[in-house]
Amino acid sequence: MTGVYTSVRSGLRNVALAALSEYTSPQVIFSNSSGTEPSGSYVVVNILNIVQIGHRSTSTLLDLNKNQATFVSYEVQAQYSFIGSESGDMAQSFTQRINNIQSSLNAQTTNKLGVMRKSSIRRSPQLRDTKWVEYHNIDVTFSYTVVTQEVSDEIDVVIIQNQATNYTFTVPPGQVIP
Repeated sequence: MTGVYTSVRSGLRNVALAALSEYTSPQVIFSNSSGTEPSGSYVVVNILNIVQIGHRSTSTLLDLNKNQATFVSYEVQAQYSFIGSESGDMAQSFTQRINNIQSSLNAQTTNKLGVMRKSSIRRSPQLRDTKWVEYHNIDVTFSYTVVTQEVSDEIDVVIIQNQATNYTFTVPPGQVIP
């Protein structure tokens, strides 16, 4: 089974690739990945936090395999940094397309993500040795839901007995009481 962090990380990359589909093979990497810096413009994904929202929700009915589903909702905050000469155009395209084109919405659904909020684009050029490199950042908050299946015992009959009147009631009705 893939862990939540790994699934979120993969999903954030897939969403970025879908939103930037107009670019030919956009490079999307993760922060602190210790690789070499790409030569052209690229995107860096940095997961800022993953926070559980509220409590779990558990199904009351079992599926055909006697599994009970538990749903847990999270908010995932990620920073997308666009770096290089095309970073301004890439950032603007990303922010416009992430929740407005079908391929991006499909990628979110497939990866159990949904855009909740996004910040404005922040331009922050960085000095590298003797030249300035364009940087643009966008923070996006996604919803993310984890569904856990657990085998559970099923209840065949419920017996309610009123001891004062000695009346017994069963659900479903008509069950023989052992």
